[in-house]
Amino acid sequence: MKLLLVTGRLAYKHVVEVAEKTRRELGVEVDVLELPIPVAAMINVNYLLRELPRHRSRLGGVDIIIVPGYADGDMSSVSSSFGIPVIKGPRYVYDLPLMVKALLEGVKFSPVIPADEVLREYTEKREQEILNKVKARAQGTGVFTIGSLRVTSDYPLVILEAYAKSPDDLERYKEAFKHADAVSLGFPYGFDVEESVRIVKHARELLAKPIGVDSVDFNLVIKVAEIVDFINGVPVESAERLVDYRSLIREKPLVLTATTGSPRDRIDLLKKRIAHLEERGFEKLIVDPLLMPPLQGLVESLEAYALAKREMPNTPVLMGTGNVTELVDVDSIGLNALLAFIGVELGIELYLTTEESAKTRGSVKELRKALDMAVLARELKRPPKDLSTNMLVAKSKRRAVTPLPRAEVIVNAVERLPLRHDPRGYFKIAVNHEKGEILLQHYEPGALKPSLEIRGRDPYAIFAEVIRRNLVSLYEHCFYLGYELAKASISLKVGREYEQDKEMF
Repeated sequence: MKLLLVTGRLAYKHVVEVAEKTRRELGVEVDVLELPIPVAAMINVNYLLRELPRHRSRLGGVDIIIVPGYADGDMSSVSSSFGIPVIKGPRYVYDLPLMVKALLEGVKFSPVIPADEVLREYTEKREQEILNKVKARAQGTGVFTIGSLRVTSDYPLVILEAYAKSPDDLERYKEAFKHADAVSLGFPYGFDVEESVRIVKHARELLAKPIGVDSVDFNLVIKVAEIVDFINGVPVESAERLVDYRSLIREKPLVLTATTGSPRDRIDLLKKRIAHLEERGFEKLIVDPLLMPPLQGLVESLEAYALAKREMPNTPVLMGTGNVTELVDVDSIGLNALLAFIGVELGIELYLTTEESAKTRGSVKELRKALDMAVLARELKRPPKDLSTNMLVAKSKRRAVTPLPRAEVIVNAVERLPLRHDPRGYFKIAVNHEKGEILLQHYEPGALKPSLEIRGRDPYAIFAEVIRRNLVSLYEHCFYLGYELAKASISLKVGREYEQDKEMF
Protein backbone atom coordinates (compact mmCIF):
# COMPACT_ATOMS: atom_id res chain seq x y z
CA MET A 1 0.00 0.00 0.00
CA LYS A 2 1.23 3.48 -0.90
CA LEU A 3 -0.10 6.53 0.92
CA LEU A 4 0.26 10.18 -0.06
CA LEU A 5 0.01 12.74 2.74
CA VAL A 6 -0.98 16.21 1.62
CA THR A 7 0.06 19.16 3.79
CA GLY A 8 1.08 22.83 3.79
CA ARG A 9 4.41 24.56 4.22
CA LEU A 10 4.38 25.16 7.96
CA ALA A 11 3.49 21.59 8.90
CA TYR A 12 5.65 19.91 6.23
CA LYS A 13 8.66 19.02 8.39
CA HIS A 14 6.41 17.59 11.14
CA VAL A 15 4.47 15.49 8.64
CA VAL A 16 7.72 14.17 7.12
CA GLU A 17 8.94 13.22 10.60
CA VAL A 18 5.74 11.28 11.33
CA ALA A 19 5.72 9.72 7.85
CA GLU A 20 9.22 8.33 8.40
CA LYS A 21 8.17 6.92 11.77
CA THR A 22 5.13 5.30 10.12
CA ARG A 23 7.34 3.73 7.43
CA ARG A 24 9.69 2.28 10.04
CA GLU A 25 7.05 0.95 12.42
CA LEU A 26 4.36 -0.26 10.02
CA GLY A 27 6.29 -0.98 6.82
CA VAL A 28 3.97 1.17 4.69
CA GLU A 29 5.20 3.32 1.82
CA VAL A 30 4.36 6.91 2.69
CA ASP A 31 5.05 9.99 0.55
CA VAL A 32 4.49 13.61 1.62
CA LEU A 33 3.28 16.29 -0.80
CA GLU A 34 3.90 19.90 0.26
CA LEU A 35 1.40 22.27 -1.33
CA PRO A 36 2.13 26.00 -1.70
CA ILE A 37 -0.18 27.07 1.09
CA PRO A 38 1.07 28.23 4.53
CA VAL A 39 -1.41 26.49 6.86
CA ALA A 40 -2.67 22.97 6.12
CA ALA A 41 -6.03 23.77 7.72
CA MET A 42 -6.68 26.27 4.91
CA ILE A 43 -6.82 23.41 2.38
CA ASN A 44 -10.31 22.81 0.95
CA VAL A 45 -11.97 20.91 -1.90
CA ASN A 46 -11.73 23.72 -4.45
CA TYR A 47 -8.05 24.32 -3.67
CA LEU A 48 -7.24 20.62 -4.12
CA LEU A 49 -9.14 20.42 -7.41
CA ARG A 50 -7.11 23.37 -8.65
CA GLU A 51 -3.69 22.46 -7.18
CA LEU A 52 -3.37 18.66 -7.38
CA PRO A 53 -3.33 18.50 -11.24
CA ARG A 54 0.05 20.28 -11.06
CA HIS A 55 1.45 17.31 -9.13
CA ARG A 56 0.15 14.40 -11.25
CA SER A 57 3.64 12.90 -11.37
CA ARG A 58 3.46 12.37 -7.60
CA LEU A 59 0.14 10.50 -7.83
CA GLY A 60 1.45 7.49 -9.75
CA GLY A 61 1.02 4.25 -7.80
CA VAL A 62 -0.73 6.01 -4.88
CA ASP A 63 -3.50 3.91 -3.31
CA ILE A 64 -4.92 6.50 -0.92
CA ILE A 65 -4.51 10.28 -0.57
CA ILE A 66 -4.79 11.56 3.01
CA VAL A 67 -5.58 15.24 3.48
CA PRO A 68 -5.44 17.11 6.82
CA GLY A 69 -8.30 16.49 9.24
CA TYR A 70 -9.02 20.22 9.37
CA ALA A 71 -9.41 20.44 5.57
CA ASP A 72 -12.82 21.84 4.62
CA GLY A 73 -15.44 20.04 2.57
CA ASP A 74 -16.38 16.61 1.22
CA MET A 75 -13.37 15.06 -0.55
CA SER A 76 -15.53 12.73 -2.70
CA SER A 77 -15.33 15.05 -5.71
CA VAL A 78 -11.51 15.08 -5.44
CA SER A 79 -11.55 11.26 -5.39
CA SER A 80 -13.69 11.21 -8.54
CA SER A 81 -11.44 13.68 -10.35
CA PHE A 82 -8.25 11.68 -9.81
CA GLY A 83 -9.57 8.14 -9.54
CA ILE A 84 -7.86 7.71 -6.15
CA PRO A 85 -9.65 7.52 -2.75
CA VAL A 86 -9.16 10.78 -0.86
CA ILE A 87 -9.85 10.61 2.89
CA LYS A 88 -9.45 12.96 5.81
CA GLY A 89 -6.61 12.24 8.19
CA PRO A 90 -6.47 13.15 11.90
CA ARG A 91 -6.59 16.74 13.06
CA TYR A 92 -3.18 16.34 14.65
CA VAL A 93 -0.38 14.81 12.63
CA TYR A 94 0.98 12.77 15.55
CA ASP A 95 -2.21 10.65 15.46
CA LEU A 96 -1.31 9.53 11.93
CA PRO A 97 0.42 6.22 12.90
CA LEU A 98 -2.74 5.14 14.75
CA MET A 99 -4.80 5.93 11.68
CA VAL A 100 -2.50 3.98 9.35
CA LYS A 101 -2.49 1.01 11.75
CA ALA A 102 -6.30 1.03 11.79
CA LEU A 103 -6.33 1.38 8.00
CA LEU A 104 -4.24 -1.78 7.72
CA GLU A 105 -6.73 -3.52 10.05
CA GLY A 106 -9.57 -2.70 7.68
CA VAL A 107 -11.10 0.41 9.29
CA LYS A 108 -12.94 2.52 6.68
CA PHE A 109 -12.10 6.22 6.84
CA SER A 110 -14.18 9.09 5.53
CA PRO A 111 -13.86 11.83 2.90
CA VAL A 112 -15.92 14.02 5.26
CA ILE A 113 -15.17 13.13 8.90
CA PRO A 114 -11.65 13.62 10.35
CA ALA A 115 -9.86 10.32 11.05
CA ASP A 116 -9.58 10.91 14.81
CA GLU A 117 -13.38 10.98 15.08
CA VAL A 118 -13.69 7.78 13.03
CA LEU A 119 -11.00 6.16 15.17
CA ARG A 120 -12.69 7.21 18.39
CA GLU A 121 -16.05 5.82 17.34
CA TYR A 122 -14.44 2.61 16.08
CA THR A 123 -12.31 2.00 19.18
CA GLU A 124 -15.11 2.98 21.60
CA LYS A 125 -17.50 0.52 19.96
CA ARG A 126 -14.93 -2.27 19.82
CA GLU A 127 -13.84 -1.77 23.43
CA GLN A 128 -17.40 -1.59 24.73
CA GLU A 129 -18.11 -4.89 23.00
CA ILE A 130 -15.05 -6.39 24.71
CA LEU A 131 -16.14 -5.11 28.14
CA ASN A 132 -19.68 -6.42 27.60
CA LYS A 133 -18.29 -9.86 26.75
CA VAL A 134 -16.08 -9.78 29.87
CA LYS A 135 -19.04 -8.81 32.07
CA ALA A 136 -21.13 -11.61 30.57
CA ARG A 137 -18.28 -14.08 31.09
CA ALA A 138 -17.87 -12.88 34.69
CA GLN A 139 -21.42 -14.02 35.50
CA GLY A 140 -20.27 -17.61 35.09
CA THR A 141 -17.02 -17.37 37.05
CA GLY A 142 -15.99 -16.71 40.63
CA VAL A 143 -16.87 -18.72 43.69
CA PHE A 144 -19.74 -16.70 45.21
CA THR A 145 -21.67 -13.42 45.05
CA ILE A 146 -22.03 -10.30 47.17
CA GLY A 147 -25.71 -9.57 46.82
CA SER A 148 -26.27 -10.04 43.10
CA LEU A 149 -22.64 -9.26 42.17
CA ARG A 150 -20.32 -12.06 41.12
CA VAL A 151 -16.93 -11.87 42.86
CA THR A 152 -14.40 -12.62 40.11
CA SER A 153 -11.11 -11.32 38.75
CA ASP A 154 -12.65 -11.36 35.25
CA TYR A 155 -14.43 -8.09 36.05
CA PRO A 156 -13.31 -6.68 39.44
CA LEU A 157 -15.66 -4.81 41.77
CA VAL A 158 -15.20 -1.37 43.36
CA ILE A 159 -16.41 -0.85 46.93
CA LEU A 160 -16.81 2.63 48.44
CA GLU A 161 -15.94 2.91 52.12
CA ALA A 162 -18.35 5.57 53.44
CA TYR A 163 -18.44 7.10 56.91
CA ALA A 164 -21.71 8.58 58.18
CA LYS A 165 -22.76 9.87 61.60
CA SER A 166 -26.40 10.08 60.58
CA PRO A 167 -28.57 8.95 57.64
CA ASP A 168 -28.39 12.47 56.16
CA ASP A 169 -24.59 12.21 55.98
CA LEU A 170 -24.92 9.71 53.15
CA GLU A 171 -26.00 12.55 50.83
CA ARG A 172 -22.40 13.76 50.52
CA TYR A 173 -21.51 10.50 48.75
CA LYS A 174 -24.20 10.96 46.11
CA GLU A 175 -21.75 11.23 43.20
CA ALA A 176 -19.47 8.45 44.46
CA PHE A 177 -22.44 6.08 44.84
CA LYS A 178 -23.05 6.28 41.07
CA HIS A 179 -19.72 4.64 40.29
CA ALA A 180 -19.43 2.15 43.17
CA ASP A 181 -20.51 -1.47 42.77
CA ALA A 182 -21.06 -1.83 46.53
CA VAL A 183 -20.83 0.31 49.68
CA SER A 184 -19.10 -0.50 52.97
CA LEU A 185 -20.33 1.64 55.86
CA GLY A 186 -17.58 2.35 58.37
CA PHE A 187 -18.36 3.00 62.05
CA PRO A 188 -15.83 3.85 64.79
CA TYR A 189 -15.59 1.88 68.04
CA GLY A 190 -18.31 2.94 70.48
CA PHE A 191 -20.63 4.35 67.81
CA ASP A 192 -24.30 4.28 68.76
CA VAL A 193 -25.60 0.87 67.68
CA GLU A 194 -29.19 1.97 67.03
CA GLU A 195 -27.98 4.89 64.93
CA SER A 196 -25.82 2.51 62.88
CA VAL A 197 -28.94 0.41 62.20
CA ARG A 198 -30.80 3.52 61.00
CA ILE A 199 -27.91 4.48 58.72
CA VAL A 200 -27.69 0.99 57.20
CA LYS A 201 -31.46 0.90 56.61
CA HIS A 202 -31.37 4.33 54.98
CA ALA A 203 -28.52 3.19 52.73
CA ARG A 204 -30.66 0.22 51.73
CA GLU A 205 -33.53 2.55 50.77
CA LEU A 206 -31.18 4.92 48.96
CA LEU A 207 -29.16 2.39 46.96
CA ALA A 208 -29.97 -0.69 44.92
CA LYS A 209 -26.49 -2.02 45.67
CA PRO A 210 -24.93 -4.42 48.18
CA ILE A 211 -24.33 -2.75 51.56
CA GLY A 212 -21.66 -3.88 54.02
CA VAL A 213 -20.46 -2.89 57.47
CA ASP A 214 -16.92 -2.22 58.69
CA SER A 215 -16.18 -1.72 62.38
CA VAL A 216 -13.84 -2.99 65.08
CA ASP A 217 -16.85 -2.87 67.41
CA PHE A 218 -17.89 -6.54 67.36
CA ASN A 219 -21.23 -5.90 69.08
CA LEU A 220 -22.18 -3.31 66.44
CA VAL A 221 -21.23 -5.68 63.60
CA ILE A 222 -23.37 -8.49 65.00
CA LYS A 223 -26.30 -6.09 65.53
CA VAL A 224 -26.41 -5.02 61.86
CA ALA A 225 -25.30 -8.38 60.42
CA GLU A 226 -28.83 -9.42 59.49
CA ILE A 227 -29.46 -6.33 57.36
CA VAL A 228 -26.15 -6.09 55.46
CA ASP A 229 -24.84 -8.08 52.49
CA PHE A 230 -21.24 -8.45 53.67
CA ILE A 231 -18.97 -7.80 56.64
CA ASN A 232 -15.70 -5.96 56.00
CA GLY A 233 -12.52 -5.46 58.02
CA VAL A 234 -12.69 -8.49 60.32
CA PRO A 235 -9.25 -8.74 62.03
CA VAL A 236 -7.87 -12.20 61.33
CA GLU A 237 -6.66 -12.45 64.95
CA SER A 238 -10.21 -12.18 66.34
CA ALA A 239 -12.10 -13.96 63.55
CA GLU A 240 -12.58 -16.97 65.85
CA ARG A 241 -15.32 -15.00 67.64
CA LEU A 242 -17.43 -15.28 64.49
CA VAL A 243 -17.91 -19.01 65.04
CA ASP A 244 -20.32 -18.37 67.91
CA TYR A 245 -22.59 -16.45 65.49
CA ARG A 246 -22.27 -18.73 62.47
CA SER A 247 -26.03 -19.33 62.20
CA LEU A 248 -26.41 -15.57 61.72
CA ILE A 249 -23.49 -14.70 59.46
CA ARG A 250 -22.01 -17.76 57.77
CA GLU A 251 -23.97 -16.93 54.57
CA LYS A 252 -22.49 -13.42 54.54
CA PRO A 253 -19.24 -12.77 52.66
CA LEU A 254 -16.57 -11.91 55.26
CA VAL A 255 -13.41 -9.90 54.59
CA LEU A 256 -10.57 -11.06 56.86
CA THR A 257 -7.79 -8.49 57.32
CA ALA A 258 -4.20 -9.25 58.33
CA THR A 259 -2.58 -6.13 59.77
CA THR A 260 0.78 -7.21 61.19
CA GLY A 261 3.78 -9.40 60.44
CA SER A 262 5.85 -10.15 57.37
CA PRO A 263 4.12 -11.04 54.06
CA ARG A 264 4.80 -14.70 54.81
CA ASP A 265 3.38 -14.41 58.34
CA ARG A 266 0.23 -12.63 57.15
CA ILE A 267 -0.56 -15.16 54.44
CA ASP A 268 0.13 -18.15 56.72
CA LEU A 269 -2.20 -16.70 59.36
CA LEU A 270 -4.92 -15.98 56.77
CA LYS A 271 -4.64 -19.50 55.33
CA LYS A 272 -4.88 -21.06 58.78
CA ARG A 273 -7.90 -18.96 59.78
CA ILE A 274 -9.70 -19.60 56.50
CA ALA A 275 -9.21 -23.35 56.80
CA HIS A 276 -10.57 -23.20 60.35
CA LEU A 277 -13.63 -21.15 59.36
CA GLU A 278 -14.36 -23.31 56.34
CA GLU A 279 -14.39 -26.38 58.58
CA ARG A 280 -17.13 -24.66 60.59
CA GLY A 281 -19.36 -23.92 57.61
CA PHE A 282 -18.15 -20.49 56.45
CA GLU A 283 -17.94 -20.57 52.66
CA LYS A 284 -17.86 -16.92 51.53
CA LEU A 285 -14.45 -15.72 52.70
CA ILE A 286 -12.34 -12.87 51.28
CA VAL A 287 -8.81 -11.94 52.37
CA ASP A 288 -7.23 -8.50 52.67
CA PRO A 289 -3.45 -8.66 53.32
CA LEU A 290 -3.62 -4.85 53.86
CA LEU A 291 -2.02 -2.42 51.42
CA MET A 292 0.49 -0.18 53.21
CA PRO A 293 1.40 3.43 52.30
CA PRO A 294 4.63 4.14 50.39
CA LEU A 295 7.75 4.04 52.60
CA GLN A 296 5.67 2.33 55.28
CA GLY A 297 5.77 -1.16 53.79
CA LEU A 298 4.09 -0.75 50.38
CA VAL A 299 6.44 -3.11 48.54
CA GLU A 300 6.17 -5.79 51.23
CA SER A 301 2.40 -5.55 51.23
CA LEU A 302 2.31 -6.01 47.44
CA GLU A 303 4.39 -9.13 48.01
CA ALA A 304 1.69 -10.34 50.40
CA TYR A 305 -0.98 -9.81 47.73
CA ALA A 306 1.06 -11.80 45.22
CA LEU A 307 1.45 -14.62 47.77
CA ALA A 308 -2.28 -14.59 48.49
CA LYS A 309 -3.19 -14.98 44.83
CA ARG A 310 -0.57 -17.68 44.29
CA GLU A 311 -1.26 -19.76 47.40
CA MET A 312 -5.01 -19.18 47.81
CA PRO A 313 -6.23 -19.17 44.19
CA ASN A 314 -9.82 -19.99 45.13
CA THR A 315 -10.11 -17.27 47.80
CA PRO A 316 -11.03 -13.78 46.56
CA VAL A 317 -8.69 -10.93 47.55
CA LEU A 318 -9.57 -7.32 48.43
CA MET A 319 -7.13 -4.42 48.01
CA GLY A 320 -7.79 -1.25 50.05
CA THR A 321 -6.38 1.44 47.76
CA GLY A 322 -7.40 4.26 50.13
CA ASN A 323 -4.38 3.46 52.32
CA VAL A 324 -2.25 4.82 49.49
CA THR A 325 -4.40 7.58 47.97
CA GLU A 326 -5.34 9.14 51.33
CA LEU A 327 -1.83 8.93 52.81
CA VAL A 328 0.17 10.39 49.89
CA ASP A 329 0.11 14.00 48.68
CA VAL A 330 -0.06 13.01 45.02
CA ASP A 331 -3.03 13.34 42.68
CA SER A 332 -5.28 10.33 43.23
CA ILE A 333 -5.99 9.75 39.54
CA GLY A 334 -2.47 8.46 38.81
CA LEU A 335 -2.25 6.46 42.02
CA ASN A 336 -5.62 4.80 41.43
CA ALA A 337 -4.63 3.93 37.87
CA LEU A 338 -1.31 2.36 38.88
CA LEU A 339 -2.87 0.34 41.72
CA ALA A 340 -5.65 -0.87 39.41
CA PHE A 341 -3.12 -1.99 36.80
CA ILE A 342 -1.07 -3.82 39.44
CA GLY A 343 -4.20 -5.39 40.91
CA VAL A 344 -5.58 -6.66 37.60
CA GLU A 345 -2.18 -8.11 36.72
CA LEU A 346 -2.22 -9.97 40.06
CA GLY A 347 -5.82 -11.09 39.56
CA ILE A 348 -7.37 -9.23 42.50
CA GLU A 349 -11.17 -9.34 42.61
CA LEU A 350 -12.22 -6.43 44.88
CA TYR A 351 -10.98 -2.87 45.45
CA LEU A 352 -11.95 -0.71 48.43
CA THR A 353 -11.48 3.05 48.31
CA THR A 354 -12.55 6.20 50.14
CA GLU A 355 -13.19 9.84 49.26
CA GLU A 356 -12.65 11.37 52.68
CA SER A 357 -10.30 14.20 51.69
CA ALA A 358 -10.47 16.86 48.98
CA LYS A 359 -7.50 15.31 47.18
CA THR A 360 -9.28 11.95 46.79
CA ARG A 361 -12.58 13.36 45.53
CA GLY A 362 -13.65 11.24 42.56
CA SER A 363 -11.54 8.20 43.52
CA VAL A 364 -14.37 5.73 43.00
CA LYS A 365 -14.94 6.93 39.44
CA GLU A 366 -11.17 6.99 38.80
CA LEU A 367 -10.74 3.46 40.09
CA ARG A 368 -13.65 2.12 38.03
CA LYS A 369 -12.26 3.76 34.89
CA ALA A 370 -8.74 2.48 35.58
CA LEU A 371 -10.01 -1.05 36.14
CA ASP A 372 -11.92 -0.94 32.86
CA MET A 373 -8.74 0.20 31.11
CA ALA A 374 -6.77 -2.58 32.77
CA VAL A 375 -9.36 -5.23 31.85
CA LEU A 376 -9.35 -4.03 28.23
CA ALA A 377 -5.54 -4.10 28.12
CA ARG A 378 -5.56 -7.60 29.61
CA GLU A 379 -8.04 -8.83 27.02
CA LEU A 380 -6.14 -7.17 24.16
CA LYS A 381 -2.80 -8.46 25.55
CA ARG A 382 -1.09 -5.06 25.47
CA PRO A 383 -0.26 -2.18 27.84
CA PRO A 384 -3.15 0.20 28.75
CA LYS A 385 -2.17 2.61 25.98
CA ASP A 386 -3.91 3.91 22.83
CA LEU A 387 -7.35 2.90 24.11
CA SER A 388 -10.42 5.02 23.39
CA THR A 389 -10.15 6.38 26.93
CA ASN A 390 -7.26 7.55 29.08
CA MET A 391 -6.65 9.10 32.50
CA LEU A 392 -4.49 12.00 31.41
CA VAL A 393 -5.55 15.27 33.05
CA ALA A 394 -2.51 17.48 33.64
CA LYS A 395 -0.59 16.34 30.56
CA SER A 396 -1.39 15.55 26.93
CA LYS A 397 -0.87 12.26 25.15
CA ARG A 398 0.54 13.73 21.94
CA ARG A 399 1.96 16.99 20.72
CA ALA A 400 -0.68 19.12 19.03
CA VAL A 401 1.20 20.88 16.23
CA THR A 402 -0.79 23.84 14.91
CA PRO A 403 1.74 26.04 13.06
CA LEU A 404 0.89 29.72 12.66
CA PRO A 405 2.20 32.05 9.94
CA ARG A 406 4.72 34.63 11.11
CA ALA A 407 3.21 38.04 11.88
CA GLU A 408 4.68 41.27 10.55
CA VAL A 409 4.93 42.71 14.06
CA ILE A 410 5.88 40.72 17.15
CA VAL A 411 5.37 42.19 20.63
CA ASN A 412 6.65 40.62 23.85
CA ALA A 413 4.07 41.05 26.63
CA VAL A 414 5.79 41.67 29.98
CA GLU A 415 3.69 44.20 31.91
CA ARG A 416 0.18 43.83 33.30
CA LEU A 417 -2.40 46.58 33.31
CA PRO A 418 -3.23 47.86 36.79
CA LEU A 419 -6.62 46.56 37.94
CA ARG A 420 -9.35 49.17 38.27
CA HIS A 421 -12.52 48.96 40.37
CA ASP A 422 -15.52 48.43 38.12
CA PRO A 423 -18.23 51.02 38.91
CA ARG A 424 -20.81 48.28 38.36
CA GLY A 425 -19.48 46.17 41.21
CA TYR A 426 -17.40 43.07 41.82
CA PHE A 427 -17.77 39.27 41.92
CA LYS A 428 -17.09 36.36 44.24
CA ILE A 429 -16.81 32.87 42.75
CA ALA A 430 -17.08 29.42 44.34
CA VAL A 431 -17.49 25.82 43.23
CA ASN A 432 -20.03 23.34 44.62
CA HIS A 433 -18.60 19.88 43.87
CA GLU A 434 -21.60 18.04 45.34
CA LYS A 435 -23.99 19.71 42.87
CA GLY A 436 -21.42 20.12 40.11
CA GLU A 437 -22.01 23.87 39.83
CA ILE A 438 -20.10 27.13 39.62
CA LEU A 439 -21.52 29.88 41.86
CA LEU A 440 -21.01 33.50 40.81
CA GLN A 441 -22.14 36.23 43.20
CA HIS A 442 -22.37 39.89 42.18
CA TYR A 443 -21.87 42.66 44.74
CA GLU A 444 -22.76 46.31 44.26
CA PRO A 445 -19.83 48.74 44.90
CA GLY A 446 -19.09 48.80 48.64
CA ALA A 447 -21.72 46.15 49.45
CA LEU A 448 -21.01 43.27 51.84
CA LYS A 449 -23.92 41.10 50.70
CA PRO A 450 -24.49 39.82 47.17
CA SER A 451 -27.24 41.36 45.07
CA LEU A 452 -27.41 38.38 42.73
CA GLU A 453 -26.16 34.79 42.45
CA ILE A 454 -25.77 33.00 39.10
CA ARG A 455 -25.38 29.20 39.15
CA GLY A 456 -24.42 26.86 36.35
CA ARG A 457 -21.97 24.34 34.93
CA ASP A 458 -21.08 26.16 31.73
CA PRO A 459 -18.80 29.20 32.23
CA TYR A 460 -19.92 30.60 28.85
CA ALA A 461 -23.56 30.50 29.95
CA ILE A 462 -22.69 32.18 33.26
CA PHE A 463 -20.76 34.92 31.47
CA ALA A 464 -23.70 35.37 29.06
CA GLU A 465 -25.94 36.11 32.07
CA VAL A 466 -23.39 38.67 33.30
CA ILE A 467 -23.48 40.43 29.93
CA ARG A 468 -27.28 40.28 29.63
CA ARG A 469 -27.60 41.85 33.07
CA ASN A 470 -25.00 44.52 32.27
CA LEU A 471 -22.89 43.70 35.35
CA VAL A 472 -19.45 44.68 33.93
CA SER A 473 -18.21 47.84 32.26
CA LEU A 474 -14.40 47.44 31.96
CA TYR A 475 -12.49 45.29 29.46
CA GLU A 476 -10.02 44.15 32.10
CA HIS A 477 -12.88 43.13 34.40
CA CYS A 478 -14.34 40.99 31.57
CA PHE A 479 -10.96 39.33 31.09
CA TYR A 480 -10.57 38.75 34.83
CA LEU A 481 -14.02 37.22 35.08
CA GLY A 482 -13.42 34.92 32.10
CA TYR A 483 -10.08 33.80 33.55
CA GLU A 484 -11.56 33.00 36.96
CA LEU A 485 -14.58 31.22 35.47
CA ALA A 486 -12.22 29.06 33.40
CA LYS A 487 -10.31 28.16 36.59
CA ALA A 488 -13.58 27.31 38.34
CA SER A 489 -14.69 25.15 35.41
CA ILE A 490 -11.39 23.22 35.38
CA SER A 491 -11.57 22.78 39.17
CA LEU A 492 -15.07 21.34 38.82
CA LYS A 493 -14.00 18.89 36.13
CA VAL A 494 -10.86 17.58 37.86
CA GLY A 495 -12.23 17.63 41.43
CA ARG A 496 -9.85 20.33 42.60
CA GLU A 497 -10.62 23.00 45.21
CA TYR A 498 -11.13 26.43 43.64
CA GLU A 499 -9.54 29.54 45.16
CA GLN A 500 -10.31 32.91 43.65
CA ASP A 501 -7.33 35.16 42.82
CA LYS A 502 -4.84 32.30 43.32
CA GLU A 503 -2.96 30.38 40.64
CA MET A 504 -4.29 26.87 40.05
CA PHE A 505 -0.91 25.17 39.71
